[in-house]
Amino acid sequence: MTVRPGHFQLTPEQRRFRDLLLPYATVARYWDWETRSCDEAGLDEAMGIFSHGEKIMATFFRNVWTGRDLPPLGLIDTVNTLDSDDLAVIIGWMRDPFFP
Repeated sequence: MTVRPGHFQLTPEQRRFRDLLLPYATVARYWDWETRSCDEAGLDEAMGIFSHGEKIMATFFRNVWTGRDLPPLGLIDTVNTLDSDDLAVIIGWMRDPFFP
């Protein structure tokens, strides 16, 4: 298959991850799908202005992306902070985990 200039292909796991992430626009902007990379330095800097819930979701998405639990996602804090829609994203991933 030939990929046209300016077009790129994501793995199935990367597409699943992108689909989970895209509704979180303030966090999603730190991912570059063309290079399949995360601007972790920029994300770290943004943590200072994110709401507490955004920080939790950003941490979740980065941890899934990197396959590392750094920083760790605190279970009790997560459950006490996030609404049911955000928790559903995390629980759905836990039921069928994948790593891009």
